[in-house]
Amino acid sequence: MNKARYTAVIAAAAILLAFAAGCNTQSENTASQTSETASVTSSADTESSAADESSEEESEEEKPIPVVSDPTPESSGEYIEGLFLYNGTAYELFYGDEDMAKNYAETISYVKKGLGDKIKVYNLLVPTHVGVDLPDKFSEICNPQDTYIKAIFDSYDADITGVSAYDEILRHRDEYIYFNSDHHWTGRGAYYAYKALAKAAGYTPIKLEDMKSEKINGYYGSLSWTISEDLLTEDYVEYFTTDSKIDCMRYDENASNPYEFALIHDYAEGSNAYGVFLGGDQPLMVAKNPDGNGKKIAVVKESYGNAFCPFIAYTYSETHMIDFRYVEFNLKDYLEKNGIDEVIFINNTMASATSMRCDEMRNLVDSSSGAGSDDNDESVDYDDANIEDYL
Repeated sequence: MNKARYTAVIAAAAILLAFAAGCNTQSENTASQTSETASVTSSADTESSAADESSEEESEEEKPIPVVSDPTPESSGEYIEGLFLYNGTAYELFYGDEDMAKNYAETISYVKKGLGDKIKVYNLLVPTHVGVDLPDKFSEICNPQDTYIKAIFDSYDADITGVSAYDEILRHRDEYIYFNSDHHWTGRGAYYAYKALAKAAGYTPIKLEDMKSEKINGYYGSLSWTISEDLLTEDYVEYFTTDSKIDCMRYDENASNPYEFALIHDYAEGSNAYGVFLGGDQPLMVAKNPDGNGKKIAVVKESYGNAFCPFIAYTYSETHMIDFRYVEFNLKDYLEKNGIDEVIFINNTMASATSMRCDEMRNLVDSSSGAGSDDNDESVDYDDANIEDYL
């Protein structure tokens, strides 16, 4: 996509969302989060270890949310073609409202009912950058995402476990968890969402310090197509690896034609560096981990899920990564065929507030084909950055 087309898409998306919503005050309250406790362990040693881990989690929750620093208090920022520029960082404004939240909740509920009672469903909402680390003086530039997420969690009419990454992310908002020049979060930001899921699902997450951190420097992402790189702070892409020998396969939109494919593509560089995660947007990938927890899970996602999936693959014995925008098979049939009874849906708040994404998710259980729209019938390789697939 060229820069002109990207700019037009950003402007159209802002208009689409803004007509139904004004700019409300950004709330400082965090979204509520549903959690499940771990099952009884098999030995006293395991119980002791779990108790220690639980204490660490409780201690983490008690930490205050860091105050956002404001290095340029005299600056009021700048609006550039639908984006907000402040202190070298580009932000997309969020206009999701209660009606949009209810629509997404109804969509997730619809899919859950289509999958049946035997499938455990988690719904993880990821806040976008604008709702996390802007100084308080900008609290009224767009709608609060914590209120939006809570409205979703309060509107289910099916048995769904809501997982809000918002609480965990806010506790780490003084870290490098979103890019300056791209609409995605970083690998570190995705880790904190994985940690929130682990709590809700009742298992111990891999510790960040137990993984190896790698970096790809010199990154300018999708928002630099609209705002000049000269005005943005240069990014880097951080990713994490473990010693597990994970086998990974890629499939086409019909879950056919498998071939070996890497979970981490460490050759990604430059403007394509976010493609280090899964090699970019793929219809279907399956990772098998001999060191996993003995369980299978399906991660149904959009591009934010790319940075999230490796942590799941490091944890589960079998991880099925499904990009709902590009597959053309019935999700219930696929889960039954592969013996999967656990599904996590992960969407960023901005994408969840669009009817197009909701329609695509409903299509997962509507028929034997069609989760993608007519113009999304092919996978997008990591060197084809496509902002339309985000919106």
